[in-house]
Amino acid sequence: MLMKIVEEIVERLEPVQTNLIQTKTQSIEILREGIIFLKTLQGPNRTGRRLIYIHGGGGGGNHTLIERPSRRMILDGFFDTIYLPDRRGDGASSPLTHKQSIREHAEDMRDLLDKIGESGPLTAMGVSYGGPIALDLAAIDSRIERVVLVASSPALSQNNGIARILVKSGILHPLMKAVYRNFLGKLSPAYPDFDPAYDVSSPNELVRMFMEGLKRTPKDRLDSFIYSLEATLDEAKASLAEDVTLPIPVLQVVGKTDEIWGSKLLPEYLERFPAYKQFIVPEGRIHKDVFLKPGAFYRALADSLRREFSNVQ
Repeated sequence: MLMKIVEEIVERLEPVQTNLIQTKTQSIEILREGIIFLKTLQGPNRTGRRLIYIHGGGGGGNHTLIERPSRRMILDGFFDTIYLPDRRGDGASSPLTHKQSIREHAEDMRDLLDKIGESGPLTAMGVSYGGPIALDLAAIDSRIERVVLVASSPALSQNNGIARILVKSGILHPLMKAVYRNFLGKLSPAYPDFDPAYDVSSPNELVRMFMEGLKRTPKDRLDSFIYSLEATLDEAKASLAEDVTLPIPVLQVVGKTDEIWGSKLLPEYLERFPAYKQFIVPEGRIHKDVFLKPGAFYRALADSLRREFSNVQ
């Protein structure tokens, strides 16, 4: 019993309570008649380093999925400024009008940086589905000097899960449309706060939290949710273009086993990312452990950043 309590304490990532970090929120007009909601975290000017951190989620996510570790990174002195956008289709940003590709998401992020006057250089970081977007952003934007993948990879794992089978068979669209229609708008609308995901103790609690978010999402987001889910499960939409190569550092922080993104980079990517370095989280056994064991993932992330920044100083 004592060992279990100790393990739970070690795995947690406690909230950051400090007045050293200032916040600013904006709604930024971008290309293709879109609006991106952006929260900026500003800490003390110590290093001059800046980061754009792109959240994951296949519909229904937002920047609160990654705000807690972002605040920790500022407190620990890794970055002074962190940009936390809601991707198009999520949070308070514009809904999707089609199955948006990785490149289109990357173009949204590039245009966002243009509109806020960010001159670079900066780091692009992405968790889960945000990882390939961060990589592609680096491919089209010279302001990005390094990429960090958290519980992510350049492409979805090649294993053929039940969801992938349902996509190929054409069953998933009507099935998920029925699920979303059943849950969307069931409760009064509210912007979902996913920060408590870092305090849950089981996958079931995570599921209940995301279902609560669905219930508080207006019904007029139904088509956008379907587009987002289909794009996430579509290998052509959720993978990097074959001609993308990056000479800059690419750091991957991933669980020992990750059934969604895989834990071993394919040989072709090792050739395309010659400055690639991997940091394995031994405690990470399933993809959701990025929330269920956030302390372990943050320790690996902090180790990767500490090593990277010691090399460039």
